[in-house]
Amino acid sequence: AGTRAAIAQFQAALTQADAAIVEEAADKPELRGMGTTVTMAFQVGAQLCVVHVGDSRAYLYRDHELHQLTKDHTLVAELVRSGAIQPEQAARHTMRHVITNVVGGPEAGVKVEARALQIEPGDRVLLCSDGLTEMLSNSAIAAILATNGEPEAACAALIADANSAGGRD
Repeated sequence: AGTRAAIAQFQAALTQADAAIVEEAADKPELRGMGTTVTMAFQVGAQLCVVHVGDSRAYLYRDHELHQLTKDHTLVAELVRSGAIQPEQAARHTMRHVITNVVGGPEAGVKVEARALQIEPGDRVLLCSDGLTEMLSNSAIAAILATNGEPEAACAALIADANSAGGRD
């Protein structure tokens, strides 16, 4: 019950934040359409809880394998999921940055993705923006995590490699 209650509280908080942002923007035209993505992870006992909106990502690194825990809430990701385009077309698609689900935006109605999973000793969690995932492949990210056991060193190496690959965001 603790995991479900915690997830429900975060979902409710993001729904309230969504409504507050939309309401504020309705009174101030210069703020119209503003919104944000949110990806967070928290531990409840032996459970990892992930709450997500947008195109930032949560990953689990376990036994030298990287597992994406969230789905991108973008137009292109939806096209891939529906089979309208192939995954290899997504990386260069002109609409890849069109986000379909945000906290805020033009109207209220955020859809908060949430999940919980059992964590194991040695598991590592990575929360990141598309500034990382557009520059580095999942295999490159996993290789960096494999060779950098300390969180600070792993973060520094991920940022350095993303910047070396073009660092567009």
